[in-house]
Amino acid sequence: MATSVSLSRVRAAFTMPELLIVIAIIALLVSLLVPVLADVRKSAMGVECLSHLRNIGQAVTMYCSDHHGEFPLSSHTAGSLVDSAAWLNSLEKYGVTDQDRFCPLDLNADQKLTSYATNEHFEPLAAGIDYNPFTGQPIPGGRTIVYDNSSMIPRPYATIYAYEPDSPGTVDHLSTHEFATSDDVADAIAVRRHLDAANYLFVDGHVRSWLWSDFSARFSPQTSPFDPRTAH
Repeated sequence: MATSVSLSRVRAAFTMPELLIVIAIIALLVSLLVPVLADVRKSAMGVECLSHLRNIGQAVTMYCSDHHGEFPLSSHTAGSLVDSAAWLNSLEKYGVTDQDRFCPLDLNADQKLTSYATNEHFEPLAAGIDYNPFTGQPIPGGRTIVYDNSSMIPRPYATIYAYEPDSPGTVDHLSTHEFATSDDVADAIAVRRHLDAANYLFVDGHVRSWLWSDFSARFSPQTSPFDPRTAH
């Protein structure tokens, strides 16, 4: 009887080749699972980023309502990132928090005042930047047309208001009127930060994660979603 139990135990044990096969299968499953879990984590952080942009969009809508349609100012016009008139500072009274200022996937967030930038099309013309304050003439590279009031935007649902600059330092606005090709966009905006997509806030307050392959395929100066004249 004792001999029978002993043989049963021997038969139930793993042989070394069998154990190696089990270990190899487990290692393979882990190697397949890790990238999936990483993508799930990035996706969740992307949703958090969209939530921050949505909160900013709601604040912008309330700001415009209280200021006769005028948009908040970036440092392009306010003159400084820390000025009380700078857009995210001025939006604090409308519920924008310190957390809302940053994308959780921005690897340089600890070196910045914000991960987000506003569309320069919505800034008033700035003396010394867009035009000569003495002659009133445009300065080369400056803007000549602006849409600094929400009532001027023909298609707010199609026009991008804010996005994530691809920069290690703080950039709270970009010269979007100079975007001539999709390469110009990719050089300035983190177009692949969110699983090959970028997050955008539109003038009407809605947010979207836009795949770069789709965005770049349709972008041109005649269809630019940054320019109120061409956004569709």
